[in-house]
Amino acid sequence: MKYIIDIAENKAAFAEEFFKTISFVKNVQPIMPNEITNPAILQSIETYEKGATQPTPLNLQELKEMIYA
Repeated sequence: MKYIIDIAENKAAFAEEFFKTISFVKNVQPIMPNEITNPAILQSIETYEKGATQPTPLNLQELKEMIYA
């Protein structure tokens, strides 16, 4: 099971060391604010980069309708 915990920047080093000392915690890894962690999104990006899927053409009006739906 995974948890994401938001920690103050000035306490990050302390928090990492604290969690590493707990016996049932397997791994402590910081996640950058712009890092994508959703496996579905990562898979989608990978298939696009391999050329297995093509982007769907979308005009600006359709995009606005999707955003403001």
